[in-house]
Amino acid sequence: MAVRVASQTIDGHDLKLLLRAGVSWVSQHADAVNHMNVFPVPDGDTGTNMYHTLKRAYEEVEPLNTDDISFIARRFAHGALMGARGNSGTILSQIFKGFANGLGDNETLSAKLMVNACQHAVTLAYQSVKEPVEGTILTVTREASEALTEQYNGEMTLNQALDILTEAAEKSLHNTPNLLPVLKEAGVVDSGGMGLFFFLQGMARLKDGEKIQDFASISNATADIPDWETALIPEDEEGYGYDVQFLMIGDKMDVANVRQDFENMGWSVVVVGDENMIKVHIHVHNPADPIAYAIELGAELDDIVVENMQRQYQDYVKNRQSNKTPTYDIPAHDVAVISVAVGEGIQAVLHDLRSTHVISGGQTMNPSTEDFLNVIDTLPTNKIIILPNNSNIILTAEQTAKLITSKDIRIIPTKTIMQGISAMVAYGFDADSDIDLDNMVENMQEAVGYVQSIEITQAIRSTEFEGKSVRKGNYLGILNGKIEASHATIEATIEAVFSALETDEYELVTVYYGDGISSESANELIERLSNAIKGLEFEIVHGGQPLYPYLISVE
Repeated sequence: MAVRVASQTIDGHDLKLLLRAGVSWVSQHADAVNHMNVFPVPDGDTGTNMYHTLKRAYEEVEPLNTDDISFIARRFAHGALMGARGNSGTILSQIFKGFANGLGDNETLSAKLMVNACQHAVTLAYQSVKEPVEGTILTVTREASEALTEQYNGEMTLNQALDILTEAAEKSLHNTPNLLPVLKEAGVVDSGGMGLFFFLQGMARLKDGEKIQDFASISNATADIPDWETALIPEDEEGYGYDVQFLMIGDKMDVANVRQDFENMGWSVVVVGDENMIKVHIHVHNPADPIAYAIELGAELDDIVVENMQRQYQDYVKNRQSNKTPTYDIPAHDVAVISVAVGEGIQAVLHDLRSTHVISGGQTMNPSTEDFLNVIDTLPTNKIIILPNNSNIILTAEQTAKLITSKDIRIIPTKTIMQGISAMVAYGFDADSDIDLDNMVENMQEAVGYVQSIEITQAIRSTEFEGKSVRKGNYLGILNGKIEASHATIEATIEAVFSALETDEYELVTVYYGDGISSESANELIERLSNAIKGLEFEIVHGGQPLYPYLISVE
């Protein structure tokens, strides 16, 4: 169905059709947008984030039956705000909010009103970012709006206005590498700008009479994130099992052998200590097994904690289904911490370090504003710290904090899981003290600066990037957000990254091995690193994270 944009004005029904076409067109090109990731890594998520942001926005207007374009625009903007995921989705939500503000209370949309709405969209989008960068979605938004403003005349139809916006956005998109050198070096255009262009192009194609495939039919890469209940179902048919923690006190205990035995016994294993005292954390189906093992080894046991995770899961589902507010263990100082992480082992570590709630998410699974709000709404405290643990989640977290004025919400801009864990260790030191929120946040931020973050993944394309030659399929060693090494093997890549560090300045290395890596392979890596790098203590944790075989913190 073609939209009647050849006329001077359109109503709310036609605006809904245009918005739906834009969302549909983005859904069909989300994979292409994902592949515009500057880093040649397999977790590009801009297209997925923008699609889910837009889809949530359209869900807000889909049931509406009104001629009023301003009402449609406001509800669409609200849905985008709630569904905003990642930096691109958050900026996109502000574009729509600004556009809606620019419409005022008008009931029909004209080319003149569109000019005003686009100008408001640009203003709010730039205000949403602390340090706006040109060559991004911001530039594409601004230059498209400027082209429309410059070419507007009193006789212009909405058809012409939409064509001008789309053509200017495309031109601006192709110019983004000339404004942002990192794009040119990587051989890509800005992914957020590309997503915005596809949204405009989808609307333009619909008004020209083309049929746009409905956005319900999308690829697996951009499929809906599973609902909370389905996502929580344990993969093991025996259920979640038991969380077991205790201290082993003995003499001349072999930490490496103990760790290996526990690795063979259960999962999410953390074994740290020395020959006289070992701290054990393990998930098992029979809690008697690890306890019996430690006793048979001749160790004394202390500080034993056994938690039935299957019952906790069942209670949580029961409470959620009955709309009961879940209870949380909030420390005496009344400060809750929300962390974001993916991977069963990493989430377990954050829980053990007393994160009040861990939102499942990270690369390719950025949580939305609404996800944060839903958790915050259940917390029985007004003092909350959020650890995004990913650079692409920080803006969404900051936007969430702005929406809630009744609570004191602080964002510690952690960019990696390793930084988040370091911050939680600092939180643990302060958790039961009388320290105030300001000093607690300061201590946690200071702890973030002590850790070096190493991420290992595989390149999805060959490129020259940041002075490094990268070949598709090789492993990448990313140190504090910058590509430090790329080699054919994981071991060579990790060793090359460590060679770039002044290891004399550090003491502890924690290796989180991911989904698809066996404990045997991880322990072999640790042994190799221990032999190659002297003076460092190595720990190993099953993180279970996807796409990144190893995440490593150096402290």
